[in-house]
Amino acid sequence: MKRPFAHILCAALMLAATLSLGTRQASAAAPPVLRTYDVTDLGTLDGPRSFALDINAAGQIVGGADTAPNIQHPFLYSNGVMTDLGTLGGCCGTASGINASGQIVGQADNAQGIRRGFLYNNGVMTEIPTLGGSESRASDINASGQIVGRARIPDNNEHAFLYENGQMLDLGTLGGSTSWANSINASGQIVGGSHLPDGRWRAYRYSNGVMVGLPTLGAGETSWSVSFHNNDAGQIVGWSEITNQGNCLGFHLLHGFVYSNGQTTDVGTLGGSCSLAAGINDLGHVVGWAYTAEDRQHAFYYRDGMMQDLNNLIPAGSGWELTYATAINDAEQIVGWGLINGQGPHAFLLTPRSPSDLISDLISLIQSFNLPQGIENSLIVKLQNAQDALAMGNTVSACNRLEAFINEVNAQAGKALTIDQADQLMTGANQVKAALGCQ
Repeated sequence: MKRPFAHILCAALMLAATLSLGTRQASAAAPPVLRTYDVTDLGTLDGPRSFALDINAAGQIVGGADTAPNIQHPFLYSNGVMTDLGTLGGCCGTASGINASGQIVGQADNAQGIRRGFLYNNGVMTEIPTLGGSESRASDINASGQIVGRARIPDNNEHAFLYENGQMLDLGTLGGSTSWANSINASGQIVGGSHLPDGRWRAYRYSNGVMVGLPTLGAGETSWSVSFHNNDAGQIVGWSEITNQGNCLGFHLLHGFVYSNGQTTDVGTLGGSCSLAAGINDLGHVVGWAYTAEDRQHAFYYRDGMMQDLNNLIPAGSGWELTYATAINDAEQIVGWGLINGQGPHAFLLTPRSPSDLISDLISLIQSFNLPQGIENSLIVKLQNAQDALAMGNTVSACNRLEAFINEVNAQAGKALTIDQADQLMTGANQVKAALGCQ
């Protein structure tokens, strides 16, 4: 028997703006050679836990952090400092969305202890009304200042809303009792989840006044799904049941999906049973979480049909286990939360390392192999030439130099280089090419 969607949400994330679920189907990918991200612990507000939910183009981050055990406040993390945004006069709250202008939305308790959505702008937190019921929650805000979320209607059910110019618009449902709005893009397209007449949740897109259910990964007449985020290109990510068997946090087996140009694509898992796609940038790169073959929940990065465990892309020995990635901006900065030395969870920021830094790591890897001097010098010179081209802003030349490096590695595989060494060098060089966008 399926547990109520809201119950799963609270139990899984302890946050009102997100969810976690998934299924089985491994994405095969060799562990990367180069550490491509540096990881930053965002800390807390003096309590034990923090969760990052969104990041804007300027790298400003919002989420929730404990001020004391089980007392969570919304925060803004900017220029290395976490700031407590306060509440609407009550106990607790969480910030869930931030736009390019630094306007923040979320939810907080008011002085009467009632949970309401808020807009935080220029240091002032303003309460967002309801749809005639008692509560509201805001989840996202776009560059135009349009806000979406969910609010109680008079019969105490929740409906998705759009709030703009001081007016609340009820988005309705797909025929059922309840709907939530999770994200809004620059064009005003809204995504979320809605009950169908039979009580199942279905991912939807709302555009031009019409809510339309999205295709699922499983049989449409039995599957459940929810969409979490959309980018300005109209691509949508979320989760969908893929079967009416199994169990994943109270649902049948689930996988994250990407919906683009009318097609729903399964992002797979990290070898385990479940996954959820939580965020997508305007480049179409996706983050979320998935179970590993060892049944560990790990944060993932999905690009060009390949899912990678973000724990493989950070420095070894960092002490981190990244468990959930929630958002990614176009600079490829990623936020979420995880355990640090077994404690937490703590919010994290992943910052991509520069292609030049990655090439330096590749040079160090070559030097660790103790190759014949001539072979070592020849390989390193090609990489240094690529670095020099980058320093002059000539990406095309850098890509050509990297291709020449890969050709030499191929020629030396099984000779001066072992097959394993050659594989490591080619994997590393291809990582650099991917970071540069080489054709």
